[in-house]
Amino acid sequence: MAGELAFSDIGTKLYHKSGNSYVKLVGIKSVPASGGEPATLDATELESERNQYIPDRTDSPNQPFIYNRTDEKFTAVKAVCDGTEHEFLVVFKDGAGTYIKGTAVTYKNDVSKGSVLEATLVIMPVDIQDKTIAEVSALIPSASD
Repeated sequence: MAGELAFSDIGTKLYHKSGNSYVKLVGIKSVPASGGEPATLDATELESERNQYIPDRTDSPNQPFIYNRTDEKFTAVKAVCDGTEHEFLVVFKDGAGTYIKGTAVTYKNDVSKGSVLEATLVIMPVDIQDKTIAEVSALIPSASD
């Protein structure tokens, strides 16, 4: 894929680890950012002419994924919302991805005139790691849809 200008969202998938392999959970409509700007603590001393900062704890933001709500999809997602930690993997079109480990909840989204029924899966992560193409390939050599 060398020389590509960019990649689109087409083909992005969310997998869930079941046993020793990853299987597609549901089709998704959005993927959250895997992190954010690093937090800092102000450590400026009164004699300093400039503000001074030290790194704060790394934040692992909640990971909300929107999906089209059907009974089949909602049931599949609810199965991983059991209060225990699960492993998830987002795989992008270029083959890179994001590994997420955490507990999950799902809920039905609001509905208005002329809209599609949707739901949101929120993963509260204990670990988030961006993965290279090679790392994703090692995790899902035989990912199933």
